[in-house]
Amino acid sequence: MTCEEKLEEARQELKTLKKKFEVLEKEQLCMESVYELFNKYTITSETDLQGRITYVSDPFLEISGYTKEELLGKDHNIVRHEDMPKEAFKQMWKTIKSKNIWRGEVKNRKKDGSYYWVDSIVFPILNHEQEIKGYKSIRIDITDKKRLAGMINELLSNDDMMLKF
Repeated sequence: MTCEEKLEEARQELKTLKKKFEVLEKEQLCMESVYELFNKYTITSETDLQGRITYVSDPFLEISGYTKEELLGKDHNIVRHEDMPKEAFKQMWKTIKSKNIWRGEVKNRKKDGSYYWVDSIVFPILNHEQEIKGYKSIRIDITDKKRLAGMINELLSNDDMMLKF
């Protein structure tokens, strides 16, 4: 192969790599947009390995009543409602520390002392070596669903009592 042929081959390879790089840049921008939208409209948080909050989304702040400054660096249990059994969180930690995904319904406490319910998915964030570097939680507000279920149960139990008379 002549020097000119090698040079032409290198030019073609460079063109191919440039096109691939452009595609990757576009995909990265798209992923960043999706990530931004996701965090804008979902109740999300991230913690370090010890459970200290490192990130919270705006919807998290809105539902909890806390500010970012009040949450960052604090243990995530700052929003734990006292009605939640400690065993649920022991199981969650066991699951996510073994690099698995945990899902459950969680009752959380707002800053003002009231509560809200979330359907929560918690999973480990892994680095390139597949080591856990933190945890992420994605939640959906199910407070209205839980309240409605409670009212239905109450009505049904009242109907059962009426039928006994």
